[in-house]
Amino acid sequence: MEDRIKQGNKKTSFISALILALFVVTTGFAESPSDSEDTKFHRFWPDNLYAVEFVNDQLGFVAGYGGSLFRTQDGGNSWDGIYIGVNELIRHMSFVDEQKGWAVGHRGSILHTADGGTTWLIQHTDEGNYLRDIAFADANNGWAVGHVGKIWHTSNGGATWEAQQLTGYTGRDLPRLHGVIAKDANNAILVGEFGVIAHTENAGELWSISYNKDAATLLSIASVEGGAVTVGLDGGIYNILLATEEQREEVRAIRAAALAKEEDQARKKAERRGRVYVPKVVEQIPEPEIDYHVSKIDSGITAHLYDVTGTAAGEVIAVGVSSMLKVSGSMVTPLVAPKDFPLPFVWIGGVDVTPSGDIWAAGLRGMVVKGNVADMNFDTKLNIAAPGAVKLISSRWGEE
Repeated sequence: MEDRIKQGNKKTSFISALILALFVVTTGFAESPSDSEDTKFHRFWPDNLYAVEFVNDQLGFVAGYGGSLFRTQDGGNSWDGIYIGVNELIRHMSFVDEQKGWAVGHRGSILHTADGGTTWLIQHTDEGNYLRDIAFADANNGWAVGHVGKIWHTSNGGATWEAQQLTGYTGRDLPRLHGVIAKDANNAILVGEFGVIAHTENAGELWSISYNKDAATLLSIASVEGGAVTVGLDGGIYNILLATEEQREEVRAIRAAALAKEEDQARKKAERRGRVYVPKVVEQIPEPEIDYHVSKIDSGITAHLYDVTGTAAGEVIAVGVSSMLKVSGSMVTPLVAPKDFPLPFVWIGGVDVTPSGDIWAAGLRGMVVKGNVADMNFDTKLNIAAPGAVKLISSRWGEE
């Protein structure tokens, strides 16, 4: 799904020419790189990129397929290529300072670095499961989430990880959980498949599911004051803000009506079959002290949105298929790319914003772009597969 790009109804010859042009634009080369010392290392495989994490204006990381990690320590002027140690698609990262960070992979690995990303160790493996996101509130407390409703929690910096569960989830299939944010050691919010939104106030002992009338898949979440913003398929953008008591009463009424309807249908079904109706035992779940109210924002697009991140000003930047958007409250504004940027034919899989407002994002075929929140624009910064773009520090085949 994430690797398919809709190119419209074009003639075959035009498509071929367009693909060739796109290859040159996104990879940054078209000829054999054998002319200089700068081209000794040439990847030849422009991997798709998903994870983007900037610790500050100078130190940042981008990662994607094959356990490949790319680090800048000078604000994006130069990049190191580092093998993270496992041949997995790295989906997301979370750093709490310049030295300590974590990453998750699509084969279930939770990895940790204590030296600024140079070396990584596997802390935990959820074998055979796809982990999608990880978030740490501080050096000790964090959560990782993934498919089949998996939630992993640590309170000791990853020395041990304990499984947690969605409380009171009644769906037929466990949802794929795609995004999580850690507000502090006790409070976190997660999102996922079937429109699932849940939060904890007690470090995960109880994960309370918020009412969401929209069942569209949610892929990423970013923290804002008073709650969060989440994005997902079909251009979906949603505010998740603290609910008022009036809003909570409305949800209680909706849930009570749904339960009464289910009971009435079960009673009638038993009567039709000549059976004695036995009321369903409903587990009584403690009501959380707070809840969140979910409201959809009109994004103006139907393309999928893959990632979202917050800014220092309390806004968020969302990215996805042919899209980079700024969301401020309920207002959505597209950022502007230059005319020669092939926006209709690319997707962006990950994004982060530095304290000063620089936007860093990455996606299709090794593309890394840079923009600025204040200027509301972005453009290609580099491609990690281009000759001389990356200094190789380590690889699957040994250190350089």
